[in-house]
Amino acid sequence: MKQKYILFFSMIILVAGSSCNRYYYKPNGVNAPLFTDGGQAHLNVAGSIGGNSGDYEGNRYVFDLQGSVSPIKHLGIIANYSTYGYTPDNPDAMNGNVEGKAHLLEFGVGGYYAKGNKFKMVTDCYVGYGTGQIRSDVDMRMKRFFIQPGIGVRSPAFDAVFNLRFINLKYDNFNAKGMSNDYLLQQNLINSSGRRIDNSNYTFVEPSFTVRAGYKFLKVQLQMVFAQEITGVAWHYNPSRYTVGLYFSLEDAIAEAMKGR
Repeated sequence: MKQKYILFFSMIILVAGSSCNRYYYKPNGVNAPLFTDGGQAHLNVAGSIGGNSGDYEGNRYVFDLQGSVSPIKHLGIIANYSTYGYTPDNPDAMNGNVEGKAHLLEFGVGGYYAKGNKFKMVTDCYVGYGTGQIRSDVDMRMKRFFIQPGIGVRSPAFDAVFNLRFINLKYDNFNAKGMSNDYLLQQNLINSSGRRIDNSNYTFVEPSFTVRAGYKFLKVQLQMVFAQEITGVAWHYNPSRYTVGLYFSLEDAIAEAMKGR
């Protein structure tokens, strides 16, 4: 039965991520460690792959690598690396079918509070900073600040968490790669007064839903992340990210190993 659910959600993720348009931002995965005590450390590897059809034939992938540690009770530290890539079969910049690659590295720190026994309710909040690079029809660097409150439940066999992440995004090192002003205007990378995408800050709110199921220290993770602009955004962005991954809890693995002694 569990295998059927995993297959079902995997199919949803591949289908939901199978369309592609030109865009200059996509939410990365949310690191939701659900710490309950000091001395815990978690690792998550997740991603998705898919193909496109019709006017946007090609292949794309997303990948997230997340680590987290709680050196003392109520204190958490998180680190994330995220990447995205799309390779079209028939590149055509004017039709929006262009190759794109992006990556982001970020770190955060925060606090958490856990209450309960076998099923523990966890509330937490993390703040952090990240930087990355976009390479497509234009190239530019990005800088992000984030605030990430969350609430969830953790148990030996099942976890579920909701996060509401707020993002402040800034671009710099803009490189038009020879694209004309008319092209940049058409893509809303500059406006009629000459203001470019890297001349403003942008704010997004990003709700996410994460569920994990498995055996104590190793769980399958399914995650959905959505992005909604708060400030005005004229250029294209992708409003969602869907991934399947494996979530590993070091402290549970150690506890399980100690039982065998």
